[in-house]
Amino acid sequence: MKRAFMMLSAALGVAGMLSLSGAATAQPGAPGAPPAAAPPATRPTIAVFNMAAVMRDFGQAKYQVYLLNNKKMEMSKKLLVLRAEYVQIQTDLQKNPNPPDKDAKGQRMLAIAREVEDEDRKISKQLNDDASAIIGDLYDRMKTVVDKTAEMNGYHIVFAYPDAVTAEEMKSPYIKELKLKPPAAQPFYVAAHADITGVVVKTLNAWYPPTDAAGKLVDVSKLDVPAAGNGVPGTQPGAPVGGVPPK
Repeated sequence: MKRAFMMLSAALGVAGMLSLSGAATAQPGAPGAPPAAAPPATRPTIAVFNMAAVMRDFGQAKYQVYLLNNKKMEMSKKLLVLRAEYVQIQTDLQKNPNPPDKDAKGQRMLAIAREVEDEDRKISKQLNDDASAIIGDLYDRMKTVVDKTAEMNGYHIVFAYPDAVTAEEMKSPYIKELKLKPPAAQPFYVAAHADITGVVVKTLNAWYPPTDAAGKLVDVSKLDVPAAGNGVPGTQPGAPVGGVPPK
């Protein structure tokens, strides 16, 4: 499978595995409303957000991966038929190694193998192209929300990081390995009032709710994708809120 499709699937897989707990107490402001200001003594100039939590709870991300997985299954139906035929011929030859049409069956198996290879390559390219477009769109929307939140709250730097939240999750060898790898940013300590994960998730879902082709709102909680847990890391009183939606 190509890189972009694997990246998108992995992002949702990691987000689903990290069953983050807690509930956000800050709410995005209504359109046009000024952001809530944190007390000067506790207001940070550097903020962070948990990318795993955002990818898990951003409804648009869930819906796009759901659609892409459905497309993959639909496009793979022909492959399933071809592979079933290949296995059937192979089984028949194992039971009767020298049938009258042995050469014809051998040629058919060769043709099936080539057709499967071509079809698989075509599907991989299509899914990779689609996943690349989805990743680009999700990034642009996330960047808009983070940029606006940073501007309205006076943050100089905002880091994105993948992490667990509960003590049980922190014992996971996978999480420990993840934190020891050299990512773009990996804080070992995050003060609760500096974490804007909840703000980013709430604002993303408010500004970019998932809709189907007819423009109808989609309830992603009913889709067969990594399900949301009990919320995302909360922010403390005085924490920032999202800005106004883009025009």
